[in-house]
Amino acid sequence: MKTSVKALMATSAFMCAFNAMADGRLEGRVSDSAGSVYFDGAIIRLKELKLESSTKDGGRFSFNSVPAGTYTLTVDYLGAESVQRLVNVADEQTTKEVVKIGSDVASMENLIVVGQAAGASSALNKQRAADNFVSVVSSDSIGQFPDENVSEALQRVPGVFIERDQGEGRFVGIRGANPDLNSASINGMNIPSPERDRRSVALDVIPSGLLEGLEVRKTNTPDMDGSGIGGNIEVKSLTAFDRDGMSYNLSAEGNYNDLESEVSPKIAGTFTNVFDVGQGQLGVAAALSWQDRDFGSETMEGDGEWESDLEGSGYRGPVKMEQRDYTINRTRLGAALNLDWRPSDTSEYYLHSLYSHFEDQEYRQRAEYKYDDGDLAEIDGDSALWTDAEMERNLKDRFEEQKITSVVLGGMNMSGDWTYEYSVGYSKSEENEPDYHGSNFKAKDIDMGYTSLGESPDVFAADEAFVASNFELDEIEITNNYTQDEMFTYKFDITREMSFAGHPGYIKFGGKISNREKTDDVDTQLYDDFSGLGDPTMDQFSRSTVDYGLGRLGPAIDKGLIDNLINGSIVGSGTAYQDDGVLGEAYNESMVASARDYVIEEDVQAAYIMSRVDINDLRLVYGLRYEGTKVDSKGYDARLIEDANGDFSHSIEQVKFDKEYHHVLPSINARYRLTDELLLRAAYSETIARPSFGDITPSPEEISIEENELKVEAGNPDLDPYESSNFDLIVEYYPGDIGVISASLFYKQIDNFIFAADVSDMVDSSVYAPGVTIDESEIYMPMNGNSADLYGLELAYTKSFESGFLIQANATFTSSEADLDLEPGASRSSNTELPEQADTVGNLVLGYETGPFSLRLSTNYKSKTLMELDLGDKENDTYADDHMQVDFSAKYDINDSMQMYFNAINLTDEPMYLYQGSRKYNSQYEEYGPSFVLGFTYRNF
Repeated sequence: MKTSVKALMATSAFMCAFNAMADGRLEGRVSDSAGSVYFDGAIIRLKELKLESSTKDGGRFSFNSVPAGTYTLTVDYLGAESVQRLVNVADEQTTKEVVKIGSDVASMENLIVVGQAAGASSALNKQRAADNFVSVVSSDSIGQFPDENVSEALQRVPGVFIERDQGEGRFVGIRGANPDLNSASINGMNIPSPERDRRSVALDVIPSGLLEGLEVRKTNTPDMDGSGIGGNIEVKSLTAFDRDGMSYNLSAEGNYNDLESEVSPKIAGTFTNVFDVGQGQLGVAAALSWQDRDFGSETMEGDGEWESDLEGSGYRGPVKMEQRDYTINRTRLGAALNLDWRPSDTSEYYLHSLYSHFEDQEYRQRAEYKYDDGDLAEIDGDSALWTDAEMERNLKDRFEEQKITSVVLGGMNMSGDWTYEYSVGYSKSEENEPDYHGSNFKAKDIDMGYTSLGESPDVFAADEAFVASNFELDEIEITNNYTQDEMFTYKFDITREMSFAGHPGYIKFGGKISNREKTDDVDTQLYDDFSGLGDPTMDQFSRSTVDYGLGRLGPAIDKGLIDNLINGSIVGSGTAYQDDGVLGEAYNESMVASARDYVIEEDVQAAYIMSRVDINDLRLVYGLRYEGTKVDSKGYDARLIEDANGDFSHSIEQVKFDKEYHHVLPSINARYRLTDELLLRAAYSETIARPSFGDITPSPEEISIEENELKVEAGNPDLDPYESSNFDLIVEYYPGDIGVISASLFYKQIDNFIFAADVSDMVDSSVYAPGVTIDESEIYMPMNGNSADLYGLELAYTKSFESGFLIQANATFTSSEADLDLEPGASRSSNTELPEQADTVGNLVLGYETGPFSLRLSTNYKSKTLMELDLGDKENDTYADDHMQVDFSAKYDINDSMQMYFNAINLTDEPMYLYQGSRKYNSQYEEYGPSFVLGFTYRNF
């Protein structure tokens, strides 16, 4: 690292030997004609000098080192007429200009200040002005959709798709690449993940009401992190200088979920103000959002348990089926406080903070049809009957809490041609799952089967399967999980403005150090002998039946009665279950729980050098970035050991793994202005994606054996990072009004891609259970593939009509070819598509605005996706079915300050469906029902 930094410093010193530009300075702001609203993304030019900049931070722009003289200043903003004026710049002085666009105040207010066109205009102007290829979601645009969190707001962006959990958007993918191949940051600070097994952040923990905007950066520049193969998501929270003077915004709403017939409240508010402090200004921005949501889902799951020749019948069928009913409460609390101090025109200091607190209380009632424990009596292609099979009924009582804290302290100073930027950041994510209770009841000798297959198979069982007294308490699990992801980041950037053979530009260099530690701590106790309590049956813990729309689920397990048993007879007694039969037998499931614990330390050191130069209508941004990564992993190696009596014990040994890798990542972005309306962009970059923490954990997720069947879920600390070479070609056409037509071709050549797979045919099971007789094994492990090619076409169209109509449409078409790098003679071909890559992602939005009314109908589509590979049999690969969700929004301006809105979410009750090999073979089917929101907003800006 030291050698790289010295080389970069020497190179930058050499480049700084070029002649500096002169000493004058021009700065200003761009506002509406009333001077009350400021616009980011306006393109500012000094014609004679061929200098170009764009507004940001509340409509501000600046040109340093401008020679003394008179120049033509032009301001170009989509949705308004261009403005041109003469400005005089003097040596060693700062000239200030306030440029007002839109001579017709009423027209500007309708077109830009408020309404659907405001969001589209703001986003498109920022996109057009960017050096690299970005898609922008402004705060105005976020408010026009019924999106509850950051993930859902991002699904409207071209090329972006989301993974949903219980119907809510969580993880975000870009251009066909799975979410773990993206990076995400808040106010420039990387976001650690509260999830124990993932690197990517579930952005649903951040309420959309806290945001000033979102940027999806699809091509890299050297001053960006190199760890974004799909792209980078930048979350921008509100700052006071984004607005003028004091502003505030308050909203309150109720959310009705049709499936659970529950109404849930949400309140949010923002406040900003700018205070004069001495010669400078202090900006204060605060935001708060709170939601308490009750909803649910209903699920039918084959759970990946399908066999091609079920029990020698010649038919493909399920080993088991599960009915699941979820009742969920999710609470989100988000807060942001941003302080910005600008003591002079050439310096600023800031403290930006964001806090998010997410709670998820989930109760799951489950009935499990265990066909493989019975005798197959009849079967054909669509139905089957088993006799003397088993059914299990289960209650999961899980409370999960996630917290994200992000604090960034930094500043910026300008001195002549030099700009110095620096920051130190701290972020911490936590996931706490305390006192998880899982209770399981079992009944035997039941006739059961199914009468149809498909999305939601029709399952049946004899009447005794629905009598609670027939189910005996089989097992109780008590678990405490805690995950922490903590990161310190130190960053500096230095920019030197200069002329390259008469062409304006700059050179920029800097460095970044990130120290990250991910910790996972699990403690589980499993109780499975209740003879000391008289072998309780389920009728002692049931008061009602489950309201379940996908069939007959039967009696419900009562949470309160189970808690009484656990707290009174088990935990409250203070006595462990013993073999003497006083209460039964208990043991700590250390071979699963303690062995899951891990600590992973990851240190990344980065340095870069880059340059930007404007050669007439061509802008080039190019350079190199170095990133060195060191990973230290500590965990446990667990094995099952069988004694002479057939009983199992566990062998646990602490293990350590070290891995280090280095990358030099070049990139170049070219933007050519063919006309004022037509831009051509091209880019090449090299990026990486580090393996997720769950993939490289040295500790197994699970090792278990039942009836000589071994099940293992393990990590792979020896995984290499993804490496990608990325090519982009983009055409953007901006007509004179609010609109864009764009097309982008992209290609990614990815090495060492990672995929989750059933490796039972490739791994010796004796590694996990030495000396144990194994008849069948299921061993899941992440592996590196050889290489993959991902290529696609991204199209986007936005148009705002004078009649009030608005159309936004985008579609991304991707295709991939991946080489799994299997040994010759493997049971399946080594060629496949890239896991978690969707062939088609698209959005269609139809909007209309007239007077105080605003309407918007939006449709989001994602095609089928390969989710998991089975290396033994391609027929067992798991796919997510295509998904199309329709939402509707309506708004009415009661007056200039008060607005009423109505949102309808998932109008068509679109389910989530995963299947195995063919759509006929259910892996998971889940319904959520539509939701309806009624709310009010009061604002003074």
